[in-house]
Amino acid sequence: MNSALPLVCVCIPTYNAATTIRETLESILEQTYVNLIIRVSDNSSTDETLEIIESMADSRVAVHRHDQNIGGEGNFNRCIQLAEGKYTAIFHADDVYEPNMVAKQVAFLEAHPEAGAVFTEASLIDEMSNMIGEMRLPQGIASPSGLYDFVTIFKAVLRHSNFFICPSVMARTQVYQQELKCWRWELFKSSADLDLWLRILQSHPIGYLPERLMRYRISNSQWSARVRLETERADFFLVIDHYLAQELVRALLDATDFNNYRRLDRRDRVMRAANLFITGYPKQANGLVHDIFSWDALEGALKSKRGAFVLLIGVYMKLLILLKLNKIGKTSLAYIKQVTRK
Repeated sequence: MNSALPLVCVCIPTYNAATTIRETLESILEQTYVNLIIRVSDNSSTDETLEIIESMADSRVAVHRHDQNIGGEGNFNRCIQLAEGKYTAIFHADDVYEPNMVAKQVAFLEAHPEAGAVFTEASLIDEMSNMIGEMRLPQGIASPSGLYDFVTIFKAVLRHSNFFICPSVMARTQVYQQELKCWRWELFKSSADLDLWLRILQSHPIGYLPERLMRYRISNSQWSARVRLETERADFFLVIDHYLAQELVRALLDATDFNNYRRLDRRDRVMRAANLFITGYPKQANGLVHDIFSWDALEGALKSKRGAFVLLIGVYMKLLILLKLNKIGKTSLAYIKQVTRK
């Protein structure tokens, strides 16, 4: 290690990650940045996760075994407690990190001491590590410096939904430990990460590197995959509604921002309606798409591909329900969702 360089602590929360942890650890151990330590916080795994980690003998890796499983949120909070050094990254046990990712993030944070954290873009991989897509910073919010403030990001989230890639973030350790302290899962459930980034932004700008410096795995066993089948309102709105309830936040927004919020809400309702229709509840599905023929839905369709998709799916469902084409509707909607999901 080079003590002249800032110490980076990479924390990895694990639970039954035997199929992916080797590839993940290898990608971190092969980073070009040398002053790096790894803290694995294992949440009482019952598979071979720990044996695989121990077989990869490296003095930079320390394993923290926990006899009791306290849930994913508890394990993420333990990672914050285990962190040390100037910078901390909480990487996921099923993703892969490009060799220069840590070096580039450290360089950015060193060059921008006002930044609380820095994110990157990502390539998407499947369960077999095959490339299947990418996740990029939305067009139209590029910054010459790479720094973004709360207003810019919150407005962009209202337009594009949550585009942050959680396992790409590197933050200042003091921001995690002294300011954030914990993920508020009890309030925001699966979207507690978005709340975390917005809390950072209320005190610091953040950086976003326009480079795909990691490979984010999309798996049918992930929590995010199960969320795509939900019929309840997305946890995303727990976060957004929390901040919209704040007078200071609402004062930063204009009519376009609130229109964007309504369009995100309509998209959520249409996708939930599709899930309800697929699972045999056409009446409840119909109730969620009551405004699909509104002028706002039409305007949204003219302004973006997402809006056009929402309108088409909503109208298609209305026709299926009207004509009582339940069987063909279930099959076709399931297929459309499969081929269009990211």
